[in-house]
Amino acid sequence: MLGRSILAYLPVNLANVLTAFGTIVILTRLLEPTEFGIYAIAMITMQFVHMALFTWMEAAMARFQARAERENDVASHLVTLYRLGAFIGAFGFVAIMLTLALSPLSHDLVFVLTFALGSTCLQVLFNLGMEAHKAAHRIKRYSLAYSTQTLISFSLGILFILVTPLRASAPFIGVICGLIIVGGIDLLFMWRNMKGGQFQREKVKTYFIYGAPLCLGLLMSYALNSADVYIISAIMGTASAGEYNAGYNLANRSLEILFVWVSMAVTPVAITVMEQQGTAGSRDVLKSYGATLLWITVPAATGIALVSKDAGFILGEGVRDGAISVMPWIAIAGLINGFMTYYVHRAFMLSGQTQKYVWALVLPVILNIALNLILIPTHGLMGAVWATISSYVLAIVIATILARRDYPLPLPIRAALEIGVCSLAMASAVSLLPLEAMNPGFITLSIKAMVGIIVYLLSCWLINAADCRSFIRGLRQRLIKSPLPEPAE
Repeated sequence: MLGRSILAYLPVNLANVLTAFGTIVILTRLLEPTEFGIYAIAMITMQFVHMALFTWMEAAMARFQARAERENDVASHLVTLYRLGAFIGAFGFVAIMLTLALSPLSHDLVFVLTFALGSTCLQVLFNLGMEAHKAAHRIKRYSLAYSTQTLISFSLGILFILVTPLRASAPFIGVICGLIIVGGIDLLFMWRNMKGGQFQREKVKTYFIYGAPLCLGLLMSYALNSADVYIISAIMGTASAGEYNAGYNLANRSLEILFVWVSMAVTPVAITVMEQQGTAGSRDVLKSYGATLLWITVPAATGIALVSKDAGFILGEGVRDGAISVMPWIAIAGLINGFMTYYVHRAFMLSGQTQKYVWALVLPVILNIALNLILIPTHGLMGAVWATISSYVLAIVIATILARRDYPLPLPIRAALEIGVCSLAMASAVSLLPLEAMNPGFITLSIKAMVGIIVYLLSCWLINAADCRSFIRGLRQRLIKSPLPEPAE
């Protein structure tokens, strides 16, 4: 069941892979290091603003869709959140434009931020629809809409860089165009589902009480992930921030795609089971989920650390050296952060104790900022890496302790040990390959990747690490048999 759900989201993740790596490959070549640094700062700022204004509504859409279906109140659920999204999006856009007009930032950065922050005010309506589709298990519609929007936005953004003088702002203008095209079509579908619904003020309070702590927690989590870019930019310059961001994205984004892939398949199922069967049923879902998450992501992180030099050809020369130096360590940091964000934090969502999610991040964020300020001036980019790993370790320990007080979160310790042994076998096999005489590049990367995958899968199959035989059989059956019918729309 889990394998079939994960496979159903494959088109979305193929689109994410294409755009994530395409963005790094193309933008680090088309943009100067300073321009890429401005793009990176604008992207991070956009995420901060989106989380602050809109993620509580998106979280509420995902969490309460199943309850609305059970209570036969889906139309009002949708109307309430869409009207909120439209109102706060419009109000936020005006406030953002006024703030930028009065800001002391450079003209180039303000110009890029205008389009970046403008796009996020439009993004909320599209995201609400995507969360509704996932929560209602309309996987095909979600996959088609999300993948199409992602690919259109990416393609138009690159086109605008090539044929216009927009430079670092072009990718965000591409996003705006993609949202208008695909988001407009999806909004027509959602409009039909809103017929007969009423805006319900009492729901707003329920949604805000649930979503606001998650929103604050996401802001703190993103500060934990990305505040170092601002500090690097202030201390070392925008070009260095671009180098760090390129290496961080190539390593961390590769892992995040895998975490998001598994999570988007499982989280709606866990919430539905929680509503229908209670805590015990959702715990069974998470038990399998945690082991599967580790089985996919631990070897991926190990592989990234092993082939960071070979993967350097992906990046433009202007950011390559600095990016390669941080990639192996960022892979470790990304694994810790990903498991915390996409597994441990699910316990706060299911228990409803979202305020504890915020408290779990307070000390790690303080530690991260303090260590960055201390280590970056003396150790450069590696100082930021060490600060990140240290704060992530503290964060996952605190989050696990707090989460298990209100929800029986399973800890896949046995699966982790089994997967660790198989990953060690993979790392040993790759390290023993006689490739020293070859220049790092696509050929050595391909050889190491193929050998690593084969050794890892064989090792896992031999000891049945994380019950992988059942997972693989499920994927095989999904490929052979016709897909499950879509739920009624």
